Amino acid sequence: MNAEYIINYTVLSAFLTLFIAEIGSSFVFLINRGYYQKVKNFITPLWGPIGTFAIFYAVNTEATYPSALSLVGTMYITLGMAAGLFFILRNAFIMYSEAHSNKRMDIIYREIYIIMTLIVAFLVVTIFSSALSGIGVNLTTVSINPLVAMFNPFNILFFISVALIALSISYVQFGVKEGGKIVPVIAAVLAYIIVIVSSIIYLPYFLNSLSTGTYLLIISLIVAAIGLVTYLLGKPFSKYIMGIWLFLSIDMFGMIQYPYLFGGVAKYTQFLNNSSMALYVSYVTAIGGTLVALYLAIFFYVNYVKRA
Repeated sequence: MNAEYIINYTVLSAFLTLFIAEIGSSFVFLINRGYYQKVKNFITPLWGPIGTFAIFYAVNTEATYPSALSLVGTMYITLGMAAGLFFILRNAFIMYSEAHSNKRMDIIYREIYIIMTLIVAFLVVTIFSSALSGIGVNLTTVSINPLVAMFNPFNILFFISVALIALSISYVQFGVKEGGKIVPVIAAVLAYIIVIVSSIIYLPYFLNSLSTGTYLLIISLIVAAIGLVTYLLGKPFSKYIMGIWLFLSIDMFGMIQYPYLFGGVAKYTQFLNNSSMALYVSYVTAIGGTLVALYLAIFFYVNYVKRA
């Protein structure tokens, strides 16, 4: 497996881990506003680093897959700009919320922020699911039908699985009582089933890739089991194990489906930077990713873990 791909996808996994955790906190707020303060304390230090990771991943992708820039810029311009617009609105309303002293307006701004976050999540999932499946994509004309890409069974199922994972993580993270402790277990199990079954159905190469990467799935299942069991036993560190599970699962999914794109029609290796600068790109990615992760860890610890 290509080292540049591994590094680049690991950065993406870190971004998606944080973003899915944020989506989960939005669900908690929708379930019961009584968790408002917990959710606020969690999101406040998180939304900034998420944007940092997104920018870092975008810049790194430009260096890692330079020949894909024209393809992505042409094909995903509509979905990408829409996601960017709602991402800006998301940031704006959470800043309004933090700057406002009126609790009623604070909650209103949070509700709008949550709506913007869910829209961004759906658009981001659409971009990645269409890149995996090729549904709605026409590589001959280098175009995409946004409606087909958004509203097809694979994308809908993929988004549902992401929502279930976010729900499972958030229940453990915030100790949500509604529905009982069995909710995150059921949500995690359903997420696994939906991801695996839908990928086998809509990704022609996935079953074969899964058979050769079964050990990755087993590792993911073991970490999930440890996290959920410790949660059921009431151990406070279970939320950290579940965070590790989320990151590993995203990263391992990328390893399983490598190197295929657009339903197997294309491969990542076609777009890799093969110039003499490729090695230095990997160095910068590894060092930059480590620094961003360290910044996040310190910031998150000071503003959330220590406070909690």
